[in-house]
Order: sequence, then C-alpha cells, then structure tokens
Amino acid sequence: MKMQLLCGKKFYFKRSVFMSDNFNEFIDYSDARELTMKEKIKDVFTNPKELFKSIKFYPNLKLAIIIILVISFLAAFIEISSTDFINSMIDSAKQSGQPIPSDSQLEVYKYMTIALAGIMPLIVIGFKAFMITGLSVLVGGDGDTKEGMLVTSYSYIPIVLGTLISRTIIYFTNFDVFKFNLAQILPSSLEGTLFFGIALSIDIFIIWYLVLSFIGTKYIFEISYKKAILPVLIPWIFWVIFYAGVYILTSGGLNIGI
Repeated sequence: MKMQLLCGKKFYFKRSVFMSDNFNEFIDYSDARELTMKEKIKDVFTNPKELFKSIKFYPNLKLAIIIILVISFLAAFIEISSTDFINSMIDSAKQSGQPIPSDSQLEVYKYMTIALAGIMPLIVIGFKAFMITGLSVLVGGDGDTKEGMLVTSYSYIPIVLGTLISRTIIYFTNFDVFKFNLAQILPSSLEGTLFFGIALSIDIFIIWYLVLSFIGTKYIFEISYKKAILPVLIPWIFWVIFYAGVYILTSGGLNIGI
C-alpha cells in the first residue's frame, strides 16, 4: 500500500504475505532522488541501494541497455582482433574434419560474433527479468516485467565488464583463456569433478550481480531480502547445478571430488 506523505516524499508500507516474515515491513523512500547518468554508473559499484531507490521513481532502462551493448561490442571487437580468434576457428575446423575456412568465411564468423555480442546479453537480461518478476510477484512483490528489466539490466553491468576485462587481458598477454572464477585457484587434480564444475560458474562479477539483484529486487518490487532469496538465488542455484552437470558430462563421467 503506497502513501503520499509530507513534502511529496514517498514512503512505502508493505504488508507481508507470509506470516513467517516480518508481518509489517516499512521501506523508506524519502531520500530517493533523480540521479545523473554519472551517479547511476558510479552507484552500480558504490551505492546500489541509492541507485535502485532512485530508478524505482525515475526509471532509465535505456542507459543500462546502452552501457551493456557498448561494453559487449567492445569486448567482441577485442576478441575478433586477436590472432587467437582466427586460430581457434581454424583449429576447430581441423578437429571436426571440415575444410579450413576461407578469409570470407572468417569475416562472416567475425560479424556473427559481433552480432551475438549484442543479442545474447539482451536475451539473458530478458529471461532473468521474466524469472525475477514472476517469482517476486509470487512472494507478494509489486511490479511488472519492465521493472524486472530495471533490476536485471543494471545488475548485469558488472558481468559484461568482467568479460571486457578478461578479453583485454587475453589480448595483451599470452594467456589462451583468462577467467575470474573460483576454479582458477583450485588444483588441477580437481578438474572433472563436481566441485570444480560448480567453481567454474562462480566468479567475482557474478557474485556482484547477485548482490545487485538482491538489493534491486527488494527496492523495485518492495519485498524483504528474505523473500528475495526465491527470485534471485533459487534460479541461480539451478543454473549452477545445470552448468556443473554439463561440465561433468563433457569431462567424462561423474566424480564428486569432495
């Protein structure tokens, strides 16, 4: 239930659906204000609480989408500019017994990589927004898919930034692959294990995405952090299980490794 109070300040009073949660929850939006573009970008990393309070009343989806597309295209351009990209295409063709691609085919692969760099983040953001919106409403949240897009798009910025950083490091070094996931600090003896598969799907940028999603879901959909576990954590846990399962199957069988 929304109430308009003094000086046009908005406060939200939320009556919980489940008795197991706080029966009456009061969320104060009185300090919400319209942020500048620079402040929005900064607050993704420094003050996400202020960010999501602001975009609850002053939504700006275009800014987040533009940032994601620019970073994604830049990361793709760095990838296709690397000699490793061409070599990987040639090696892949040799391993599959296919003819070595011509220069024109390699150019097509480059354009496809750039196109996917713009399409895939939008698909992922849209799917995550659909999941977060549906599950948030299920636990008593108030919002629609557009508000879900606000949560997932701003939360996704660190992930594309992590991709750009890793591609840049690969370009300027001799690394074949550079990742920020937990598997990088595990001994090679654990490769092919369930534990290693789970570690592959967890990195510092995904963790920051989850932090932003928790905060964003709370303030955009007006639910508690406890209730945000369902729309934010549960889908991610299923994804980790699925990713680890695929890794095990492609690594030659089940090995718990714990």
